[in-house]
Amino acid sequence: MAVNFSHICLTEKQQMVHGTELEYNLQRYVYPAIAIFGILGNALNLTVLLNRNMRSRANCFLAVLAFADIIFLSLVLPNVLANYGAFVFNYYFRWFYFTTKMHIISLANWSSAVAIWCIISVCADRLWGIRNPLYARDPWPWWKMPLVMSTIVVGTGVCTLYQHFEYNCPLRDYCNGTQIFSRCQAITNERMFGRPNPYPEAWRNLISFCVTLYPLVMIICPIILLAVLNLLLICALRRRQHNLMLGGHAPDSRKRSTEVNSFAKTEHRVTLTVTFIVTMFTITNGPSALEHLVRKTFSQDDMTLYYDINMICTTLVIFGKASNFILFCLGSKHFRLRLIKLTQKKMNKKIENFSSTFLDRTSLRRSSGPLMKKRSSTMNESCNTSENSQESSKKRLPSRASLNLRPLTLVDNRTGPSRAVPFVPPTERFTPYEDGSEPLIHTNSNTERE
Repeated sequence: MAVNFSHICLTEKQQMVHGTELEYNLQRYVYPAIAIFGILGNALNLTVLLNRNMRSRANCFLAVLAFADIIFLSLVLPNVLANYGAFVFNYYFRWFYFTTKMHIISLANWSSAVAIWCIISVCADRLWGIRNPLYARDPWPWWKMPLVMSTIVVGTGVCTLYQHFEYNCPLRDYCNGTQIFSRCQAITNERMFGRPNPYPEAWRNLISFCVTLYPLVMIICPIILLAVLNLLLICALRRRQHNLMLGGHAPDSRKRSTEVNSFAKTEHRVTLTVTFIVTMFTITNGPSALEHLVRKTFSQDDMTLYYDINMICTTLVIFGKASNFILFCLGSKHFRLRLIKLTQKKMNKKIENFSSTFLDRTSLRRSSGPLMKKRSSTMNESCNTSENSQESSKKRLPSRASLNLRPLTLVDNRTGPSRAVPFVPPTERFTPYEDGSEPLIHTNSNTERE
């Protein structure tokens, strides 16, 4: 029988969604700064890594890593907003938050898993490239990189898919439908909300198996694998540096070409940057893996202490997602120069656009006033001139009698001598034809028939 809680009104303290005061303070004051800094920093990483001059296998993996970190940090923001009064007491935000909370957590874990395996891929690629220089110079076929990326994304998505169904979070209305609250319980429990678990046993066993498999495949094994790869990478890096130093003292005839030396130095810088990233990732994600092991091995008597430890480990993971920009800037001089160059190029373009627009508007404003005045004065002058010309033409127009016309001298071949014929202005009149036909309107000629 369903229990009706509509007549009960919750207090503001009961409507809060945080578990402990540590979680409230971290999500309200620390997470926003880390998330915003991480999103902006990874966006700058993408602008450099996706540049045509920076494209390589390692940079492709690092670009996917930056994109996955942006998604992860963006999915942290709903939990951040849920600790502010303007959102946590809003009915519609609470409905959105409670219905999507577990899905947001699952998507965040998916993006985190993609980032983990991208780091493993770039670390393995760097290690193989140092040990086999020809592999580092040989490009992949066009289909190989999309295939590797698709495998990482689809594989991690399948491993985290169970988290969408791991918990049951029913919604309950309070205070005559003006308040809403939700509480989640794992479907692997024997009892849910004081009643027997309604889910089938096979489904519960599958979810329980996925819960056990996820930390092994996505947290513990990747951390161990990264630690081993990082140690091998550091050893190979030191060996490469030692070989470069020995090659500097060899005779010129035995030295490698300048192009090969430059390529080796570039590989050295990239490997150093990858080493920094792997080291930071191990430090920030190692406690989370250890916490999963402790939770699966031992029972937690003090849930508040366990909750606070879990929040500290989560904070380290979020900080690790936001620290890649700092690692890129500290570990790669080429990355810094490329970022400064791109920033200057974009700033110069914006300044040029702004200055041209501003100057055009300013010149238009300055010229519009005198131009309008000039146009008005020109129109007035033209009007006055036309009026004056009309008046003067009226005054100067002579009468027909006062016209002083000179006679035209015409030669008549029939009579021989010339005679003067006065000029008659062309007028329209009726003139009969010689054949006696009816008169027509036509223009008079300058001569008369005899």
